[in-house]
Amino acid sequence: MQKTEPKRGLAFIIGTVMVLLSCALLFLQFDRRVTSGFLALEPPLNQIFYAITQAGDALYPLVLALVFILLGSWRLRRQLPAETTQFWLRWRARAIFLFWAVASSGLLTDLIKFLSGRPRPEKWLTENLYGFYLFETSAKMQSFPSGHSNTAAAIGLTLWYIWPKSWPLGLALTLAVMTSRVALLKHFPSDTLAGAWLAVVTTFYVYRYCRTRYPAAFAQKETHAQSMSKNRS
Repeated sequence: MQKTEPKRGLAFIIGTVMVLLSCALLFLQFDRRVTSGFLALEPPLNQIFYAITQAGDALYPLVLALVFILLGSWRLRRQLPAETTQFWLRWRARAIFLFWAVASSGLLTDLIKFLSGRPRPEKWLTENLYGFYLFETSAKMQSFPSGHSNTAAAIGLTLWYIWPKSWPLGLALTLAVMTSRVALLKHFPSDTLAGAWLAVVTTFYVYRYCRTRYPAAFAQKETHAQSMSKNRS
């Protein structure tokens, strides 16, 4: 562990530098071009992208996680069979992981939005505002990074950490929401890239904490193997 942690830290530093360089390139050369390409989007496609973008709304996973946390805590106060107790321990731990992955990443995203003060595409299209104006409180001046992309990536990574084979689903969800934010003229491509990468970093550190504090969240295979062994004996 002592050898791998510095390597992970270095990987995050290198990754962050690469993402920032990519965002700079997008900002200078491609953000406005890509946004202009979505101006003529047909209404049916707009409706599809609007439906997709709802998956990046942080309210849904936060409320769902809170329901499972409260319900699990209530159930665990009762006398339950061992198997049922393990079930609720596991799902309450997963809900805690999901809640903090989305909440912590979202709070950091909101802070950076305020600090960066980047106008959304509609401000560029209507008022020719483009760049970073710093310390802006208006939602129309808080485009960077994308909160929906951040939430989608946090959800996808949470699924991956709990069920490693679910990574295609998490990746598809993240890319779909990122695309929808650009298609709906809510964000530039660089906003979505930055939001998703921020989730990668924060969710990893939430995972590292929850792995120690709530190991039941990631113990599905072990629990199943143990129960099978008990049944055979």
